[in-house]
Amino acid sequence: GPTPTVVPPSTSAEPTTTSTTTATTIAEPATTTSTGPPATTPTAESTPPSVIPPEVAAPASGVPGRISIDGAATVAPAVPISAPAQATGVTPSRGTQVQLRTPPPPPPADWELPANSGAGRRAVYSKSAQRVWAVDENEVVIKTHRVSGRLDPLDPAPGVYSVYSRSLHTYAVHNPSITWSYMVRFAKGNRGGNIGFHEIPFQYGRPVQSVDQLGDPLSGGCVRQATPDAIWMWEWAQVGTVVVVLE
Repeated sequence: GPTPTVVPPSTSAEPTTTSTTTATTIAEPATTTSTGPPATTPTAESTPPSVIPPEVAAPASGVPGRISIDGAATVAPAVPISAPAQATGVTPSRGTQVQLRTPPPPPPADWELPANSGAGRRAVYSKSAQRVWAVDENEVVIKTHRVSGRLDPLDPAPGVYSVYSRSLHTYAVHNPSITWSYMVRFAKGNRGGNIGFHEIPFQYGRPVQSVDQLGDPLSGGCVRQATPDAIWMWEWAQVGTVVVVLE
């Protein structure tokens, strides 16, 4: 057979190849020739080129500016926004306002404070109306309720008072069988007795009047209240709270 040709070692950094398929005897890597296209070795930095299928990149038939995907659907390419929308020179309008719900009714007349009832945080007691109003420091009526007091002009006399003592439970000095709770004292009566806000008294375990009778002047001078109202006043009217008594 033919004698193999020995190629002397190359001084180049590139691999040396032979013209035949016979293995070389040199130390450098050797490759053989072939009839196909030469092999390529990608480097670490090389990136395969992007391949866009022709059926995606090509415009759809008869529809300029659209892209066909697999020959089935067409998608318009994104259009970049180059500028804000053109202003018309007309001030935008918010339109007509519509009341969706009925507004709350105004407070009833009972919540309106009587004239000349003082200022600031206070309790207002009207003897003629047999009603009490609690007013906060912002001149807002936060509570009102019917009471039973006395119409005598001196029990108590109209004027400005303040709470000076309180008792959770007490009784009538002239008749200890009459008891009540949540006593908030603010004045003295014509005969020297204490006058204050408290619940409807009990005698022998029964109330001396009904809640429905509140609004009528039935007491000896104190201001009777329904028990829930008496508890509320007990918690709100601490010592020093101003009390305005009106005719």
